[in-house]
Amino acid sequence: MFDRDDERVDLGSVFDGAAGSTGADRAPPADDWRRLDRALRGIARRRAALDAEEARCLVAAQRLALHRRFGHATLAEYLERTLGYGPRAARERLRVATALQTLPEIADALGRGVHSYSAVRELTRVGRDDTEAAWLAAAAGKTVHEIEAMVAGRRPGDLPGAEVDPTAVRRSLSLEVGTETLALWRDARLALELERGGAVSDDELLATMCREMLGGGRVGAPDHAGGDASPAGRAAYQIALTVCPTCDRTTQDGGGRAIEVPPAVGARARCDATVLGRVDGDDVGRAVQTVPPRIRRAVIARDHGRCRVPGCRSSRFIEVHHIQPRAQGGRHTVANLISLCGGHHDAVHVGRLQIAPAASGEPTFTHADGRPYGAPSPSPTTPRRHERRVSTEPSRSASHHGPLADVEQALRGLGFPASEARAATDACAGHLGQPLAELVRRALRAAHKP
Repeated sequence: MFDRDDERVDLGSVFDGAAGSTGADRAPPADDWRRLDRALRGIARRRAALDAEEARCLVAAQRLALHRRFGHATLAEYLERTLGYGPRAARERLRVATALQTLPEIADALGRGVHSYSAVRELTRVGRDDTEAAWLAAAAGKTVHEIEAMVAGRRPGDLPGAEVDPTAVRRSLSLEVGTETLALWRDARLALELERGGAVSDDELLATMCREMLGGGRVGAPDHAGGDASPAGRAAYQIALTVCPTCDRTTQDGGGRAIEVPPAVGARARCDATVLGRVDGDDVGRAVQTVPPRIRRAVIARDHGRCRVPGCRSSRFIEVHHIQPRAQGGRHTVANLISLCGGHHDAVHVGRLQIAPAASGEPTFTHADGRPYGAPSPSPTTPRRHERRVSTEPSRSASHHGPLADVEQALRGLGFPASEARAATDACAGHLGQPLAELVRRALRAAHKP
């Protein structure tokens, strides 16, 4: 990515020309652009080398508990107050520094300026000591954006090009809003949580708001002309989804791009959608709803415009679901259809909630493990006093002693949960007597194993 020439370039003539001289005053040297390019590449190389040096220093700072020397509670606080990193950037710097201890080839690529810190940050999310060479080869010549796309949805140990589960791919949105919009966002979250009876994630809230805006939301909400903007007979899915007829691969149109979504999204949409048919030929059929409008209106009316799952209070974002799947012969009948909110409809299609017809006519709702919906999870059997279990595993106590205590403390300071820090520390217990730095490296390798 970077030129090997690391000399400092004298750009005095270039800057002088940019500052005030015109073409009429002085003709710029023919190689000005080459020198400027060399200077920028050199800066990028030196910045990458500094990032690599900083990563090594951060590991040493954690090992020596440098932050305590200045009265700080954590190393992240030290980074924020001393180096100017925000909390999130500080955590990422510590994470990358930790990962580089077990990824020598990626660390070397950063130190030599082959890849920038931003690229290495992404590679440390998926690389392991046995796959880092493959990831470096795949990332050669790619931009940071391309590397981010290559890493998205993959886990440590995966190889480049491995099949990705669309549900594992997460994207970040950075939005700048005014104070009124922020207040509206918080009120919208509260309203949806009251509807569903529990906390909702940013993803769920934003998806619900988008569906409402795109026409699949409130039942019977009046439009500006006093009519019914979203009648009960209208399909909930007015979003462009494309389903491959042979492999069921589903993509959703968004801003001019086809974005792959999990198969459950396509299955959920087929319950309650407007279908255009094939759009890749001259013979374009008439758009039809999967559920006839009159049937949909009857189902919504029967269920009083609310989700039928016991305990759910949602009555605004309602979709219609086939109890017996259409692929198994289920029909568009009132008896085979049920009103669900978006959250519970999704739970059905991913297998967390099961709905089955009953002889009484009322459907039964169960969890994936067969428990009646809402029943408490089975608790592990607690042994009686005279049946105390004896563990043959190594001790997992919350605190180690001697050098192992220092290793566990170093891992905790780098952001590892207590259980993972203890387990990784136990893994290096057989190497006591080695320097503390080597014990920490061994613990880090254990922590990054799947």
